Amino acid sequence: MKRIVLVLALAVVAAVPAFAQNHRAFDLTGYASWVDTSSEGTFDLNDPNDPVGINFDPTLGYGVAANIFFGNHLSTEFAITRVENDVTFRRRAVNSSGDGVEMMPITGTLQWHFAPTATIDPYIGAGAAYVLIDDVDRPEELNNLDFESIDFDDDIGLVVNAGIGIRLGQRWGLTLDGKYVPLEASATARRTTGAQDTTFDINPIILSAGLSLRF
Repeated sequence: MKRIVLVLALAVVAAVPAFAQNHRAFDLTGYASWVDTSSEGTFDLNDPNDPVGINFDPTLGYGVAANIFFGNHLSTEFAITRVENDVTFRRRAVNSSGDGVEMMPITGTLQWHFAPTATIDPYIGAGAAYVLIDDVDRPEELNNLDFESIDFDDDIGLVVNAGIGIRLGQRWGLTLDGKYVPLEASATARRTTGAQDTTFDINPIILSAGLSLRF
């Protein structure tokens, strides 16, 4: 695996001079990201009149992105964002928070840049997202709900994207980026009395600000 990563890194470094005739060829960005999952899901636990609602709380995380330019306006960005959301469980008689759950959206977008060589470069894009979600294992706060764990399935969906790049010099820039990822993931609540499946709407809104190194 390390060899593959090394080969990919060398390929990127070797490819940068090939794009040298363009004013902008490759951006590498480190982000601070605010992620609001806009999530909604319930388990009825055999009592549809008193279901358990589950929500991921908004939180701050971090990420990294690589953006490869093809010509003057078109680019492809690959980005990874990592956050650890607290999970809130709501029921008529219970309102408690579980441990943090790691969520990692991985996105690939095709972007159109309106002014790639200007000081301010607005852009829009669209592509695909793969969202990795950790499971909630034996949360002590949920013993009164009879949960042993909640297993979330990873999911693939659409991503739409818009942002602004601001030139800070010949090699540096500030990137303000927004992404929306509508998903409907599956989840399984494992209990001492069996398991129950449900679908879970997770629609992350990812707002990021980062420093970009431009090649």
